[in-house]
Amino acid sequence: MEGKTQANTQGKVYLVGAGPSDPELLTLKGLRVLQQAQVVIYDALIGHGIYSMIPQGAEKIAAGKRAGSHTMKQEDINRLILEQAQKGRRVVRLKGGDPFLFGRGGEELELLIRHQIPYEIVPGVTSAVAAAAYAGIPVTYRGISSGVHILTGHKKQDEPLDIDFESLVRAGGTTVVLMGMSALHEIAAGFLQAGMPPQTPAAVIEQGTGARQKSVVASLASIVEEAGRHSLRAPAVIVIGAVAACGKRYAWWEKLPLSGCRILVTRPAARSGALAGLLREQGAEVLEIPAIRTQAKDVGAQLLKVLAEIGTYRYLAFTSPAGVEHFFELLDRLEMDVRCIGQVKLAAIGSATGDALRKHGLRPQLMPERYNGAALGRLLQASMQDGEKVLLLRSSMGSRELVEQIQAKKQIEVTDLAIYDTITAENTIDAENMTDAENTADTANTMETNAYLRALLEEGEIDLVMFTSASTVRGFAAMAQGADYTKVNAVCIGEMTAKQACFYGMQAYLSEKETIESMVQAAVRCAFRRRKQDPPNT
Repeated sequence: MEGKTQANTQGKVYLVGAGPSDPELLTLKGLRVLQQAQVVIYDALIGHGIYSMIPQGAEKIAAGKRAGSHTMKQEDINRLILEQAQKGRRVVRLKGGDPFLFGRGGEELELLIRHQIPYEIVPGVTSAVAAAAYAGIPVTYRGISSGVHILTGHKKQDEPLDIDFESLVRAGGTTVVLMGMSALHEIAAGFLQAGMPPQTPAAVIEQGTGARQKSVVASLASIVEEAGRHSLRAPAVIVIGAVAACGKRYAWWEKLPLSGCRILVTRPAARSGALAGLLREQGAEVLEIPAIRTQAKDVGAQLLKVLAEIGTYRYLAFTSPAGVEHFFELLDRLEMDVRCIGQVKLAAIGSATGDALRKHGLRPQLMPERYNGAALGRLLQASMQDGEKVLLLRSSMGSRELVEQIQAKKQIEVTDLAIYDTITAENTIDAENMTDAENTADTANTMETNAYLRALLEEGEIDLVMFTSASTVRGFAAMAQGADYTKVNAVCIGEMTAKQACFYGMQAYLSEKETIESMVQAAVRCAFRRRKQDPPNT
């Protein structure tokens, strides 16, 4: 993050187009700038997945209507952007779609120019093209349409649309109308009165590229009736022209197994990518809002002591990828490397932990078929003799069940060293290592994120929540405190996780195996069950 140098004393503003909704449509530059932001002023239409990409340390300020709050006036937004920049901060003004396509981006620059605030424009993917593409509609097509007109259907109350329908009909090609759902009847009637044939194809795409995308293709004469029959609402994109008929042939997004599902991933940020990616491949809109974080403990002296005696241990066991990473973090602090573990055999609770070891050039000799603590304990117990020793490096919240399974019926010595803490969302403030300003900002961000999550749950905007441990369930419950947990559909990895979800009254769905791939399969089955359809073979 940039410091306050002479060149940026007044801060800098970035107008960033967030795209239509799908977070994977955010540009690489947009993502880079967002990750470096100190404050993010965002619109309601940025998409929930985009919201979850705002960095934890950035102050979040809502500038659009959400959860019943009133929209901030444009003049107030302009002043807010200026004030934040004048504090010397790196400001991202995050806008749905593209900031210069009906986004009022130019208006937001005027005040900055007047006060000589530096700025950059980061274009975004416009819904005019993206929503149509996700509905299988190319806005241009050789031999069918050689041009596209992008219009706004927004108008002041009791005033006619400012659209020259006759010129558009003469020009031909494709017409895309944004913000036009409230005027759909007038738009269709305007084209028909200007001489466009009634059989001309037309389409309406609601919430294009997002979990709630729904699209209808019909004739211009019947599009209003069809949109009403399917209960399509704003925000929506209207496409008029011959290319709209392609939607019946090329549609793809709404056919994906998890299309229509908005899924919350609660894993720690550093380990959520693989699960989120697999869910998105199946068509889900994914929100990544970590319910826990992990932090290495100050146990260097204790670790040095056990490593000095590592030759006396039969096994060194890890129960999570986080344990592996924090172990190597501690070694780095101690200025040691992997040679310190000598010839000790390695045990891992499952494939993800095994993969974490392989990244450091190590391979586990023991891994249970079922990826849980009890199974690892039984396997270690069966593989060891009386008098042998095992070293566990794991979380301070580790279950006692693992130790009991290892020691069942045998005299096995267990050294259980907690090398990291698992911190839930209810206790994320590290007051000892923060200034008062940082503590206040972090508390405000946590409260804003928690309020955002509760609003989504209350409005029924989260279809499934993915839990990879009992601690993520507890962290989620702390974040969503006061919500009706009985309405939460929880996809859980492992019986302990499912039991914790049931404790809060959630509807728990258990994956067949303790892998993220199996969790995704469970999510697909759950989604189809809720639609009362038979799931595909997964």
